[in-house]
This record gives sequence, structure tokens and C-alpha cells, in this order.
Amino acid sequence: MNDWLTESKDQFQEKIFGFLWRQWSTLGVPGTIQSQGTAIIDPEALLLFSLNLCRYEPRLFDEIIDWLFSSGQIINVQRLQQMQLKYDFCSGPQLSAIAELLSKKSTYRLKWSGLAKKYYQESKEPLFFDKSGNALPCPADTEANPEFLSHGLRRGQINLRGYSQGFDPQNPSCLLLRLRAFLGINARTEILCLLASGQEAHPSQAARLTGYYQKTIQTTLVEMVQSGVILTRTSKKEKFYRLKPGVLDPLLKPAGIPPQWLNWPPLLKANEIIWQKLFELSKQELDSLLLYSELKKLMRSVHQYCSDANIKDIMSYDENLPLENFKRHFQKFLLTWVLRLVEV
Repeated sequence: MNDWLTESKDQFQEKIFGFLWRQWSTLGVPGTIQSQGTAIIDPEALLLFSLNLCRYEPRLFDEIIDWLFSSGQIINVQRLQQMQLKYDFCSGPQLSAIAELLSKKSTYRLKWSGLAKKYYQESKEPLFFDKSGNALPCPADTEANPEFLSHGLRRGQINLRGYSQGFDPQNPSCLLLRLRAFLGINARTEILCLLASGQEAHPSQAARLTGYYQKTIQTTLVEMVQSGVILTRTSKKEKFYRLKPGVLDPLLKPAGIPPQWLNWPPLLKANEIIWQKLFELSKQELDSLLLYSELKKLMRSVHQYCSDANIKDIMSYDENLPLENFKRHFQKFLLTWVLRLVEV
């Protein structure tokens, strides 16, 4: 077995779980450390990513369910479904099982009931695993949670603690939730987050970065320009939009700090692919040449996601890098990757 790869996988996994705890703690899940960065949290992308990886972190999985029961009204379910359709996170059955749970709460019924019927898997399997990939004990079907079991996942009954809190509206990372609480769930909130980060955006670019259809963004921007808060300029027959300086600073920069908008869905999808492949390869007995080939394929497979997330600098490497140098290069790549996550 390639001990160095197992060690790299364990370190990568530890950093990912630390990142998830920080993100969810910032949103209101009970935790000891919140995000200290300025990157705006995307709750839909975070949820899709978490429902796969947190099968290996059961305590956080159930804290997320608890948070959804108290704050699920602030999730954009339509955007969530569009994101899942585009990126295919490995979280469909988990998402539908939780949606079924949430739809039993009267105030959530209309919002979540459609998603509850969306994703299933035929064969039943345990929901939770330990960090080495071993299935955790789960009850017989007669004693398992019925919502998860109906979607092919075995787990015990859910006991929500009710400890989730509201998000901190002064935290730059919570700007999207702050705007949704004020303006409702619509494209305006993501547009304002994007422009608040100092970016000037063309409608097609804004659509790609926010997860909405271009027509939706185009129509919304045209309407917002009439307020006088959004300014435009035309270059080569293309129109670019930006915020009028200072007008909305008390709302968009409550702590006086400019927020940072990241294109989270491709970034987190790349994380999912890397984590799953490392998990798979660390359990196999591969010679150095075959492992070298598999890791190169892995780096190629996430290249476009990194480009979409505007972090392709991490992926720079020589296709003809000798075998003896690739191990060191790949370890450096993983370290750079997780450090980028720690920064946000």
C-alpha cells in the first residue's frame, strides 16, 4: 500500500472536515470555530457538498438537519435543484430524505415536498461510515428512520437537539443570508453579493458565477439599473454592470470589510472528486506507475472545475513530469489546495 497516499488522504480529509465545521458554525450550527475570512458562504453549494462528505462525520450531518429545521426557509430550493442538476454532487438521496423530513413541518411543506420525491437509490446501504470508510452500525429496517430508508439509506432515528442559532448578520461570510432575510429569495441577492465584492460583471458572467439562468440575470440587472444604484458601461457592444460606490456600504459591508464572492459550486465539486478518488486509491495496492497515471487523470478531471472557480493556478503542472518528481508535486498540490480552503 502507498503509505504516503494514505497519509495525504487523511490530512486532506481532516482539513475538509475542519472547513465544513467552520462554514456551518458561521451559519449557526453549534461549533467552536467560525470562519474568519471574507468569502461569502453559498448555502446551497455547501449543503450539497456536505451531505456527501458528512456521511463520514455523522454529528455534523445531524447538526445540519437541525439547522435546516430552524433556518431552512432561507434556502433557495430552486437554485439548489439547478445546482445539483448541473454538478451532480453525490448527495441526491440524502437531500431528498431530508426534504421529506422538512416537508412534514407545515411551514415547509410547499417549499420542500417536490424535492422529497426527486432522488432515490435502489439498493439499501448504511448512511454513515467512520473516517476509514467502515460502515457504522445501523438498525434493522423495522427500526430505521423511515424517510431515509425510503430513499435507500439506513440510519437510526433522528433526535434533533435544537441548538442551532441564527447567523451573524455582521459577518461578511453571511452576506447572502443577510440579503435574503431583507430582500427575499431571488437573483437580486446573489447579484448584489457579486457586485459588492468589487467585481464588474457582464450578464453571462454573472449568470455563470451565481447559478441563475442568463435571462433571469439580464432582466433583473435591467430592472436594478433603474434604481440608480447599479451603473453600466458599454465596451465592444457588451454592457457591464457595477455598484455605485458607497451607496449600499452599510448594507453590503456591515463591518466595513468588502466581501469576497467565490464560485463555490465548481470548487466544492472538485473537492468532492479529489476526496473520493483519494479514498478509492488509498485502499488499493497499485504500483508506482499505475498510481502516477491515476493521479494524473484525477488532476485532469478537476481542471475545468478549477478554471470555473478561478483557481486554475493551483492546477499548473507539467504533463511530462518524471515519475520520481510527481509524488512531491502532487503533495504540494494537495497542500496548496487545502490552504486555499483554510483561507476562506
